[in-house]
Amino acid sequence: MYKQLKTKVLDIIFEDEEIQKLTTDKGAERAVLFKRLTKRVEAGFEIIVNVTATELQLGTGGWDIVRDILPLDDWGSNKIEGHIIKGRYTPIQHSVLAIESQESEYHPEFIESFSLVGKPVWLAELHSMVPLFYFVSQEIKAGSSCCVIFDDQAALPLTLSDQLRALHKEDHFHSITVGQAFGGQYEAITIASALQFAHKVLKADFILISVGPGVVGSGTRFGFSGMIMSHWSHTISALEGVPIWIPRMSTADVRERHMGISHHTLTPLCQFTFQKALLPLPYVNGIETEKLKQQIDQYRPFQANHDILFAEKDHVSSLIDCALRKAQLPIQTMGRKFEDDPLFFCAVAEAVRVGIGLTDSV
Repeated sequence: MYKQLKTKVLDIIFEDEEIQKLTTDKGAERAVLFKRLTKRVEAGFEIIVNVTATELQLGTGGWDIVRDILPLDDWGSNKIEGHIIKGRYTPIQHSVLAIESQESEYHPEFIESFSLVGKPVWLAELHSMVPLFYFVSQEIKAGSSCCVIFDDQAALPLTLSDQLRALHKEDHFHSITVGQAFGGQYEAITIASALQFAHKVLKADFILISVGPGVVGSGTRFGFSGMIMSHWSHTISALEGVPIWIPRMSTADVRERHMGISHHTLTPLCQFTFQKALLPLPYVNGIETEKLKQQIDQYRPFQANHDILFAEKDHVSSLIDCALRKAQLPIQTMGRKFEDDPLFFCAVAEAVRVGIGLTDSV
């Protein structure tokens, strides 16, 4: 299904250097315009918006996407930056300067062999984990640099995320978009190249691989975006790094498959990951610990002898309180705050805490 319609811009309710948020007179009556792909508009302009996702009531947050401005005219910068095409063979294809490209100033960095030599790299299935990861890492190790690598399993334009646009204003935060995702501070062709750049050039203290907003799930065993985490983990292992899986955990999600440790963590880790990885789990009481162990045991034997670490006490709740106060925007997951689903937040923070020791030893 594809559906678009013509509508009129009534007002501009938000604008920065990356996007405009508009109110319109048709469709969802609000739309997002990406300045990288479309020239900016003013109130009164007629535009074409893609309403496919809003018609299906899917996870764009209820926003239509601006495709064209009427009347159509020639538009775009004459300056060509790079030759790597994102959105290939679609109406939004555009070139970027990838860090690996021959014309990039960073190209020589990729000529020699590279190893992560024991460095931890964190993996996060959900976009909501990213700002929490950053602010917890700053709380534990103030002034440390953090680089997040964004794969293309969810939103392709990174600037869709209010959280990411806010994080880009943080002095110690960096982003790299990989594959068909675009809009990071740096663009890369592969996860491996992005890891090399984050470690060698940016010299990031913390490296996280994640996605933009809008992951996909189908309620089936293998039909969800998080299956890509096994690929991330293998890439880290192949580069001699230490993959640290941030578990997706909840006591508030109404879907049974996400209660305790989500199968979105256990399935790719236990069934599809063939090199050892680290899974830190936050403190829970004895009864809940036994339930978690039962969930894990259902996946044995694993494909590799993963290190699963149960915290023996709560090390992170106070860290989370401090981190949330420093965040520019409220941090939620599936609309839930820390007090609504503390296990989710503690799982992220515990993974950061456990990895700190490895970071300090590299």
